[in-house]
Amino acid sequence: MKESPVPRLGWARGMPILAVLVAAALGASSGLYIKGLAFSSLAMTSLRMTVPLLLVLPSAAKHGLLLGKRGMRWQLFLASALNAIRLYLYVLAYKLTSMGNAVVLLYLWPVFALVIDSIRLKKSLSVVRLGILLLSIAGVLVMNLNKRFSLSETDLLGSACMIASALIFAVTNIIFKQVLTVISEIDTLYFQNAIGGIIFLPFLIAEIPHAPLSHLSIGIFYGVAVGLVGFGLFFVGMKRLPLFQYSALSYSEVPFAVLLGIAFRGEKMTALQGLGMALIVLGSFLAQRSHSSSE
Repeated sequence: MKESPVPRLGWARGMPILAVLVAAALGASSGLYIKGLAFSSLAMTSLRMTVPLLLVLPSAAKHGLLLGKRGMRWQLFLASALNAIRLYLYVLAYKLTSMGNAVVLLYLWPVFALVIDSIRLKKSLSVVRLGILLLSIAGVLVMNLNKRFSLSETDLLGSACMIASALIFAVTNIIFKQVLTVISEIDTLYFQNAIGGIIFLPFLIAEIPHAPLSHLSIGIFYGVAVGLVGFGLFFVGMKRLPLFQYSALSYSEVPFAVLLGIAFRGEKMTALQGLGMALIVLGSFLAQRSHSSSE
């Protein structure tokens, strides 16, 4: 009697899931580097983008992609320019607000992706999607109920920067998901960092003589760990997993970052902040589920 084949549940299937979980843990550590090193937001953005750019440059050159891929150059460099802006806002947000606030607001991006998708396809928001949007907005408001709503407060400004970063992240994720169908993960990293890695480099060079050598070494490690390894693994998962599963796994970055902030930065969380974070994560999760079911 011929035995039926046993389905393979090994490394080939589990690797993308593990990749996203490891990437989320690495990404969650970003706030520790950004808050702990003696570099400005501009120089930190350079460390995050220039270091991986230099490391993936040989691959892009070997594959003839330094000036883009024929037929999609504008798309690739638009995503690269947007990502430069996003990363600067991301770093600035971590400088100005707590790690817990920053990482939760970053995960507004799936909600923004729903809105962008509706606009792109010229469809009005359904009642369900509108409800998801309102749920996430309510989460942001609840998180800030214990703060005075004043633009002079750095915490509120940091939150605004991360919300803007999340909006841009939604756009670049849509683009890079398409790019990964024709370009490898390593070469996608080149385009992710190309423009920002060049633009922000002069700010890093200007600050290097005034920064401790140990901080520069840790900053380079940050660029490798998060910019190269972390996002390389994210792209591995993004390329091989359905968008909903990829996004659901990436949410593990939120508790990782909150715990790291409490453990290493002495951050505290109020009940209102916890409730607001839960609403935002729930809205983000429902947004990805809604997007997945409509594909």
